[in-house]
Amino acid sequence: MGVHGLTTYLRDHRRALSTTIELPLLSGLKSKVTEFPVVIDGWSFIYTLYQQSTIPWVYGGEYQEFHQLVKSVVEAWLKVGLTVHFVFDGAYPDIKFPTLITRLAQSHIQPGLLFFRTSAASRSTPRSLNETRILPPLAYATCVQALKDVQVEQEASLQLHFADEEGDPYAVELAGRLNGYVVGNDSDFVVLNTEGYRGYIPIDDMVWTSTSPADEAGAENNADDDFQVVSRPKANRKAQAGVNAGRGLVPPTEGELHLSVTAYSPTALAQHFKLPVTLLPLLGAIVGNDFTAQMESNKRRIQSLLFERQLSVTQRLDHAASVIRTVLTPNPNHRKSRHEVGSVMDLIERTVNILLSRFESTAMGPGEIAQVVDNIVEATLQYAIPKPAVTGASLWPSPVCALHRPDVCPFLPMLSRQLFHQLQDRDIEDEGLLLVREKIIDAYRSGMFTPKNMDVLSTATCWPKMFLENPDTETVVRSIGQPIREWVYSILDDAVGLPDPPAPDEPESDHESQPMLEDKGEESDQDELVDVVESDSEGESESNVDFLAPLRGQLDRLHGSDDEATEPPASVSSHRTHRLAPPVVTEYIRRGTRVAPEEVVVTPLEKILESLGLANYNEDTAPPLLLRPEDEKLGVMLKLLKSDTPTIRSLAPTKMIPVLVARWLAQNLHSRYLETNSKEREREMWTATEARCFLAAFASSSHLNDDATADQPVYPEIADRHVQLAAQALSAMEAIEQLSQALLLGDRVAPVAHLFSGKLFHSLLNGSPRATAMEDGGAWNAVEQGIPAPFKLDQPKKSKRAKGPKVVAVPPKMARQRSGPGFYALLDSDMN
Repeated sequence: MGVHGLTTYLRDHRRALSTTIELPLLSGLKSKVTEFPVVIDGWSFIYTLYQQSTIPWVYGGEYQEFHQLVKSVVEAWLKVGLTVHFVFDGAYPDIKFPTLITRLAQSHIQPGLLFFRTSAASRSTPRSLNETRILPPLAYATCVQALKDVQVEQEASLQLHFADEEGDPYAVELAGRLNGYVVGNDSDFVVLNTEGYRGYIPIDDMVWTSTSPADEAGAENNADDDFQVVSRPKANRKAQAGVNAGRGLVPPTEGELHLSVTAYSPTALAQHFKLPVTLLPLLGAIVGNDFTAQMESNKRRIQSLLFERQLSVTQRLDHAASVIRTVLTPNPNHRKSRHEVGSVMDLIERTVNILLSRFESTAMGPGEIAQVVDNIVEATLQYAIPKPAVTGASLWPSPVCALHRPDVCPFLPMLSRQLFHQLQDRDIEDEGLLLVREKIIDAYRSGMFTPKNMDVLSTATCWPKMFLENPDTETVVRSIGQPIREWVYSILDDAVGLPDPPAPDEPESDHESQPMLEDKGEESDQDELVDVVESDSEGESESNVDFLAPLRGQLDRLHGSDDEATEPPASVSSHRTHRLAPPVVTEYIRRGTRVAPEEVVVTPLEKILESLGLANYNEDTAPPLLLRPEDEKLGVMLKLLKSDTPTIRSLAPTKMIPVLVARWLAQNLHSRYLETNSKEREREMWTATEARCFLAAFASSSHLNDDATADQPVYPEIADRHVQLAAQALSAMEAIEQLSQALLLGDRVAPVAHLFSGKLFHSLLNGSPRATAMEDGGAWNAVEQGIPAPFKLDQPKKSKRAKGPKVVAVPPKMARQRSGPGFYALLDSDMN
């Protein structure tokens, strides 16, 4: 991830570009540990930790084990003096959609296709499972829950942040406020920069060691003896046996912990390339990053046009830096003369033209060259981090955001569409809508409002988690989860408003699609000339000049200026009281063997409430749904899921989601079967035994290894049907939790992802005798009570018949024998 080839480049030039830091940092008093602030990229942490662990993935996820693993790593970090701030991504920017689609296909669809196209014996080998590894879908929810548990248990210096939008700039800006580092697995962190930011620590370069107290005590005792120990080199190596190394992020379990990290700073990288540090984003955009788009004319990547084919990705970095220096550096033969570079747009255009000079003048037209420049500008602007209004500003200037004031926070407009509509219609702000917005902000900042809901509010898109499933059937994300998510979209649209669908008959003019290359009049100050002067006088360092500052106007054109950050997006400001068309949410799901968009038309919440017999909720004097009492919101959720029974209402919060999942699967799959009466739909349905196994898979962790020894864990057999059942259950769990959080039910419907064990689920499905002993009678009674659709009957297992007497094959039917002597007998009689 990040700038193409930069991770390899950093590794190859590690000695010149990096510094090594040993933790804990001790102050003057050895007993006192100096705090070391770090900002952890949450998704890098999740991917790396699950990849480095030995936790099996194929069963759907071992979330109890992962929960404990997250806690052990974070607690060890706190022990060596790290002040930890986790940052998780918010809504995905639309410019990143092509990259997301490509990654989903590579990381989820292709491994699943390979798994199901491989024989059962081959795909179960450790090597095959490692090659087809897919991150379990509930890993994010489990990680967040584990971090919250550490906060409660230790009251430690651990903070959770949920970014306004893309997490990388937010993490770097936060690290700048803390005068700390960012830990992650994305080379963008060495390109992004802000005041106070100290650098990027690759998460793979964090190395644990521990020393055994017994060895240290032995060394002290030997010092008091009268004998002198003479050590040979081999003996020295044996003496170091007391030092234990960790396994990646996972710390050693014994001894005194020490952590070694490798840090890279943007300043050191810029000095290495001999460029101003503010031009590193431009270098990354030219070489290629996650935001670089493809040429629309011929579908060729920009980098294939800018660089010769024989150049490696690391060589492209040196070549691009050299070209930028050529544009910036004055003629050495005229030391006192000035080589004026126009606006930064001029710098980009000159650089692109030099890189494209290997083509003939007729190979690319002016329009194609302008498109390349536009794409590079777009990719460069994604690295822009606004400067704080006040130097040394503290965190949380308001409850809205930890970094930004409400008037400049990009998060607030996503939740203000309904408010702007009311302001346009009545010229007054609705107090109820203000309170709804406040509650959603509080829920999101505390991790109780999933970023998937923010995708819906920001770009009218949804990216449901995909997992291992049969590629020859309809994806469970659509068949199981989509009906629930449709209710989510209606609730969010009623609460704060979704983006309006694009107007079909509004062609974009050419001048609006092109970047603003020239500014006139008073706006010319934003695009002032950048003079690169070589002189002997000492002045402001060139590396401190913000060469991207003139692109602020371009950034304002794309995202709105800072002074107007709270103004509604274009879709909001042009909104009419009565929409010409209902809003549409685009879901990105699997279709066959690819990721494809699917539009979902949002149903007005009023119609849904009427269908539930709650027409009084639509009255003008009625409060908004999200401001109603918790029991009423819970009742709406249970009615939607056809599970509003007294038994379910009385369940403990941690029992709610498993019961609702089991009931939803039974009802939804039964309805699908009635639509077609096909054998395929009938095979999708669950049996009562399978539902009981699912409920039992939320048992305590003490049941996980009942059938295994300490040294040899037992892994259940991988059956195709069981894999599909797990995929259905996980999709339903994710969708129901998303619905619960959209209704702001908080802990009333508690997250339970961290309690589920896919391995235990598969073991019970395979016929483990523990299924009955572990069954929760109260939960099963809640599943059965008043369910409108039956479970499928269990198919009787075919008993193995005793081997009977061997059946002798019937010989082929012989021709009827003729009476009288045969042919050879006649010959014999003639010879005689």
